[in-house]
Amino acid sequence: MKFSINKEILIEIMGDYINILKENPIKPILAGLFIQAKDEKIIFKGTNLEIDLIRYTDGKIETEGQVLIKPALLLEYIKLVEETDINFQKGEGSLIVNHAEFSILDDSSYPELTETTLATILTTNTNKFANLLDKVKFITSISGTNDLLFSSIKMIFKDNFIELASTDSYRLIYLKDQIPNNEDKEILVPAESVSIIHKIFKDLDEDFSLSATDEKLILTWKNSYFSCKLLSLSFPNFKALIESNNNDKKFEFNREELVSSLKKVISVTKNSNDSKNVATFNFKGNELLISGFSTSAKINQKVSMIKNGDDLKLGMNCKYIKDFIDNINNNIIIEAKNANSMLRITEESNPDYIYLVMPVNIRV
Repeated sequence: MKFSINKEILIEIMGDYINILKENPIKPILAGLFIQAKDEKIIFKGTNLEIDLIRYTDGKIETEGQVLIKPALLLEYIKLVEETDINFQKGEGSLIVNHAEFSILDDSSYPELTETTLATILTTNTNKFANLLDKVKFITSISGTNDLLFSSIKMIFKDNFIELASTDSYRLIYLKDQIPNNEDKEILVPAESVSIIHKIFKDLDEDFSLSATDEKLILTWKNSYFSCKLLSLSFPNFKALIESNNNDKKFEFNREELVSSLKKVISVTKNSNDSKNVATFNFKGNELLISGFSTSAKINQKVSMIKNGDDLKLGMNCKYIKDFIDNINNNIIIEAKNANSMLRITEESNPDYIYLVMPVNIRV
C-alpha cells in the first residue's frame, strides 16, 4: 500500500476517531484505525462495537492496500509534519509516514463494518444539531454511574419538532426545537455517543441526514457514515412534569449578576465535605441572599430580583443552577411552590427550554 493525502484533511478525519478508539485488553484490534486505499478513495474505519465511524476522502494512490494502526501517536506526529502532503507506505510489520515509522496491528480479524441504508427521519445542519445537544448533554454522565438511564438522552421526532430530554434523578432538562421530520420516532441515545456526535459536529457546517431503527441511530453527511447502538430502557414520563406548573412563586434575575454570585459561592462550597456546592437561597423582598460555607470559609452573596409571590428559603446545589445558566443568554426565571417541591427554571421568552431541579434538604 502506498498513497498520499492532504495533511489538513487527514488531521480533521483522524481527530474524529480519537474519542472512539480506546485501548481494549479483550480485543486489542478495536484500538486500531483501519485505513484502506481502494478504488481511488482513502477509506477510514473505526469501531468500539457500540459506535462505528466510516470516512472517505480523495488521495493520490500508487498502490492499493490496507493497514490497521493506533491513531493517537500517529496523529500527534502528523500535526508536527511541515509538508503539505502526508505519504503512507506499508512495509513489513510497519507503516512509514513521511520520515517516521510506526508499528501496525494485525488486521486479519478486524470487524467488517457495513453501512445500513434506512429511510431518512430528518435532514438538518450539523452545527445546529450540536448546539441542541450542548443544551441538554451537561446533565448526563459518561462515567461514574451504573445506571444507563442517567447516561442517555431521549430524542423524540414528531410533528416537525425534535424534543430532547435527560435526567440524573435529581434534575431534568427538556428542549424543543422546530425541525421538519418525516417519521414519528422515539429513541434513547447513550451519553458517550451523544458526546462523540457533539465533538464531530460542533465545528462542522454540513447538512446531515438522521435515520434510526429501534436498535441503531445512523447519521450520514458528506463522505461520512456514523452509527451507534441505542438503549432499550423505559425513560420516565417527563411530559407530565414539564406540562404541569402549579408554582405560585416566581423570581427573575439578570443572568450576569446571578452567575457572578454563583461562581463566588461555588468557590467556597466546592470544598465542603458534607454538602459540596450546596448553599442556602433566601428569596426575600426584592433580593436573593445566597449563603454558603466550608470547613475554612463562609460567604454571602446578594442578587437583585423581581419577585412575584411570597418569600421562600431553601437549599440548592449552586453548580446545578450554574450548569443551566451557562447555556442561556437572557434573564433567568426560577419558579417554586415551597422548599420541598421541584424548582422550574427557564430562560426569559424561551418556554421550550425547561430545567427541573430538586431542592436540597438543609437547615433553613
